[in-house]
Amino acid sequence: MKILVHICCAPDAVYFLKRLREDYPQSEIVGFFYDPNIHPYEEYRLRFLETERICKELGIELYEGEYDLESWLSAVKGYEDEPERGERCAICFDYRLLRSLQFAKEVGATHLTTTLLMSPKKEFLMLKESGQKVCKGSGIEFLALDYRKGGGTQEMFRLSRELELYHQDYCGCIYGLFKQKKGPVQWDLVSFGGRRPGSKEELSFIKGARLFAEQELGLSCKEWEFGFLNWKVLQGKLEVKGQTIPSLVRPYSPSIRGLLKADPVEKVGRVIYYNKGGLRVILTEGLRDEPLEFFDNLCSPTFLVPKEYEEILLGNRVSAELQTEINPDKSLILLIGSLDAKDIAYLPADTLQDGTGISLEGLREFLRKEQRDIALGRKAYLLVGASTLGNPGVRYFEERTGKKVRSFLCSQTS
Repeated sequence: MKILVHICCAPDAVYFLKRLREDYPQSEIVGFFYDPNIHPYEEYRLRFLETERICKELGIELYEGEYDLESWLSAVKGYEDEPERGERCAICFDYRLLRSLQFAKEVGATHLTTTLLMSPKKEFLMLKESGQKVCKGSGIEFLALDYRKGGGTQEMFRLSRELELYHQDYCGCIYGLFKQKKGPVQWDLVSFGGRRPGSKEELSFIKGARLFAEQELGLSCKEWEFGFLNWKVLQGKLEVKGQTIPSLVRPYSPSIRGLLKADPVEKVGRVIYYNKGGLRVILTEGLRDEPLEFFDNLCSPTFLVPKEYEEILLGNRVSAELQTEINPDKSLILLIGSLDAKDIAYLPADTLQDGTGISLEGLREFLRKEQRDIALGRKAYLLVGASTLGNPGVRYFEERTGKKVRSFLCSQTS
């Protein structure tokens, strides 16, 4: 007996796969992640990474299907406004299970099932009907397993918390995103490039690092979530005599109302001060961003400009436009190694506005070199989100654990 399991996400899969193995101990179980409905792609990758971690933890072979979003959108066209558990969901179930059936035939499976059956947000009878309809006449039997009963749902949530799994706040598709997510959804759909604090890209990086550290290097890991005051640039521009000056924006700069025209007053060190709106310009070596080492409560619109523009900035009026957003947000800390390690150092998981930061491959290579010291408890490393915005995660970790950490950046991780 060979069972192909269509997997939708790690939280729904963790208890389902555990029970499946207990109930069918002589069977070969294969996982198939096929979810082109998940939107945006960053969310898809995050759910796949966590699914991969669960399958490796359980020793289950996992395959990834195609991310054919456009075909899925075509399949549900006309049903965009359907409620959850409505006709759009039925079409979606048929679509994903039909492709899963095709893959089941490719790998020689005798049975098909899906972790969607575990989801409290899905209609069990609708899924059962879809699976039986898709498998009819195929020679492959659909297993409609109701593992929600008898405390299964509660056990699923317990295991998810224990394994520190990412738990999504909407089912997956763009229509569910708008209807199910509490609060604004625009930041789920917009990417600023790199791995900005609190973003799905940042979270995927941390989860990818955990997958590598645990499964490839055999190192212990632990996570903490923390809240912080996030800051984003929506748009901004600095002009002199109609010429746009290349610039970046210092973190926690506030918005400028309308167009600000200001004259330079003085230059102190590398900072030029202007006579209106608290405007400042910080001169830098080339066009590069700078991390905020600590949150200093300064709240003035501040641009980072290459030093080569110093003369033109000091001799002319500037026109400045800036729109930013400051809101409470959440990020993550990942400890790789033991909390009792003699030396704990931190590495930033996020990137600067210009994309500068640690690459995943660079981090992997670094951890390989440090593997022995980490395993022996000599060293441990924190991968900390939102580090570029004043290191709130480091302060949270020190407060939470009573441990002191130091910054550690080296050529292997650049």
